[in-house]
Amino acid sequence: MEKLATLLWILFGLGAFVFRLIKKAQETTAREMQERPRRAPHDPPALPTATFQEMLRQMQARNAAEPDTPRPVVVPPVPQPAAPHTLAGRPMPREVARPARSQERTAVPQRSLEAPATARPHNAPAPPAQRSSGLPRASARQPLLAKAEAPAPVATAEAVREMLRRPESVRAAFVLSEIFARKYE
Repeated sequence: MEKLATLLWILFGLGAFVFRLIKKAQETTAREMQERPRRAPHDPPALPTATFQEMLRQMQARNAAEPDTPRPVVVPPVPQPAAPHTLAGRPMPREVARPARSQERTAVPQRSLEAPATARPHNAPAPPAQRSSGLPRASARQPLLAKAEAPAPVATAEAVREMLRRPESVRAAFVLSEIFARKYE
């Protein structure tokens, strides 16, 4: 019974809401009818009866009838002196701007940085093919990881000393030390 009463209250509220919507729509329609009267739906709007030529003549007559429209005043041009002079009567110096200085070199011949193409004909013989039987093979008897032998200290020191005597080796050593050096020690 309680569910039925709840359902009735919901239906009553819904009905009141719909009733208010309909009432408000009727009031709005009545107000719009007072503000602008309705035309017949099959009645097109009236077109102007005057032609373009007639309307143009009317506008020209209206514009000609307005006496307070200011007419453009023709001002004679003021003669300009041939060359400007200073207050003392001397001619003004003619200054010419220097051309802009540019560090761009425009007379440099353009050269391609690409390697030149090799002049090899299309029908040139390919390098000779080699049989794989002539290539060295891995032996089953050798261990996978060979133990590295420590180089002789005298030979290594002598080789480093010899490398550091040449400038290009010193440069390479410096670059390698920068690459492999730890950032934070």
